[in-house]
Amino acid sequence: MKFLPQRLDAFFRSSFFKGSFIYLSGSVLNAALPLATLPILTKGGYLTEVDYGVMSTGTVLTQILVIIMSLNAYGLFARVHFDDQPEEMRALVSTGTALSLVIAGVFFGFVLLLGGPIAHFATFPQAWLPAILLIALGTVIQGNYQALLQVRNEPFRYIALQTLGGVLNVGLSLWLVISWQMDWRGRMWALLISQAALVLVCLWGLTSRLRLLHCTFTRSAYRQILSFGLPLIPHVLGGWVMTMVARLYLNRITGDVAETGLYGIAFNLTSPLMMIIGAANNAYVPTLYQHLSRKDDWDRVRLCRVLLLACLALPLLALLCAAGVRWVLPLLVGPRFYGAASYVTWMALTAAVQGIYFIFGNFVVYSKKTSLMTWRADFLGGVVLVIACPLLIHWNGPIGAAQATCLAVAVSTIGCITAARKAYPMPWGAALQSLSPAFKQR
Repeated sequence: MKFLPQRLDAFFRSSFFKGSFIYLSGSVLNAALPLATLPILTKGGYLTEVDYGVMSTGTVLTQILVIIMSLNAYGLFARVHFDDQPEEMRALVSTGTALSLVIAGVFFGFVLLLGGPIAHFATFPQAWLPAILLIALGTVIQGNYQALLQVRNEPFRYIALQTLGGVLNVGLSLWLVISWQMDWRGRMWALLISQAALVLVCLWGLTSRLRLLHCTFTRSAYRQILSFGLPLIPHVLGGWVMTMVARLYLNRITGDVAETGLYGIAFNLTSPLMMIIGAANNAYVPTLYQHLSRKDDWDRVRLCRVLLLACLALPLLALLCAAGVRWVLPLLVGPRFYGAASYVTWMALTAAVQGIYFIFGNFVVYSKKTSLMTWRADFLGGVVLVIACPLLIHWNGPIGAAQATCLAVAVSTIGCITAARKAYPMPWGAALQSLSPAFKQR
C-alpha cells in the first residue's frame, strides 16, 4: 500500500486530471447558468411552455444545419493535429471554413424559396429561419475552433469561450424577456447576438492567434474533408434524428407545442450530467490520441479496463442524477412545468449511454475509418427512433418520445462498439477477464 500515495499524487498532477477538472468546472458553471434562469422565467410567468417549445424546435433546425454545414470537419482537424503538419492543417481549416460558407449560402436560397413549407412542417415561425441559419453557421465556426483548442490541451481557453457565450446569452435573455417582454423572441435575439460575439472571437483565434485561417481553397484539402466527412453524413444525420426528431413527433402527434416545451425543460435539467460526461471526454481525448500515436509498448489492457469500469459507472451516475433532479424540480420551475419530471429518468439514461458511445467512438475517429460508422451506428439508431417513437407515443403517451430516444441511442452505441473493434482493435476481452477476479474478491 506504500505506492498508493505516490500513484495518487501522480494522478492529481497528470494533465488528464487537470484538464478534467477545468472542463468539469467550466461545464458545471455553464450548466448552472441556464438552470438559474428557470425559476425566474417560469415561476415569474415570463415564458410559457409554448415559448420553450418554439425554442426547442429552433434547436432542432439549428442542429440539422450544423451537421450539413460542418461536414464533420472538426473531427478531421483534431486528428490531423497529431500528424504535426502545419501546412496541411492550415489548408484544411481554410478550406473547411470556405465550404461551410458556401453551404450556408445555398441554404439561404432554400429558405427564400421554400421557407413557408419548411416553417409549416417544423411548426416554427418562417421569419426566424434566416436567424437559425446564422446561428448554425456561427456554431460550426465555434466548433472548429474549440476542437483545435481541445487537442492543443488548452482547456482554459476552451471553457472561457464557452462561458463567454453562456453569460452573454443568459444576461441578454433576462434583459430582453423581462425588461422588454419579448417572450421567446427575446431568447432568440440573445442567442443570435451572443453567437455573433463568439464568432468574432473564434475568427480572431483562427486567423491571428493560431494562423490557420487564410483565403485559400485547395483541392487536396477539399477531397480530404469530403472523404472524411461524407461517410459520416448518414451517421450524423442519424444522430440528429435520435436527439431532435422526437420533438417534431411531439409537435405533430400530440398537437401540443407545450409538451415539446416540457421535453426541452427536461433536457435542460439533465444537461449537467451531459456536460460532465462531455468534460471528461474532452480531457481524455488528447491523452488517448497521444498514447495511440506512440510507437512504443504501453499497457493497453489497463486502458481498456479503466474504460470498461467507466461504462459500468455511467448508468449508476445517471440514476443518481435523475433522482436529484426530481427532488429539486419544485425549486427550479413553476407548477405548470412539473410534467417535465416524467422525462428526466429516460433522458439521464440516454446521456449515460451516449457517454459509452463516446468511449468507443474516439477509437474510430483516430483510425480515420469513419466509413465503418456510416450505416451501423447513428444511422441505424435514427431508423429505430423513426419507427419506435410514434409507436411508443401512441402506447405510452408523450413519455414514449424519451423512451424511444433512449432505445435508439442504445442501438447506435452497440453499432459504435462493433465499428470500434474493427477500426482499432484493442484487448477488450482480456480487460474484461481481468476485471472478473476483482469483482469476485469484493
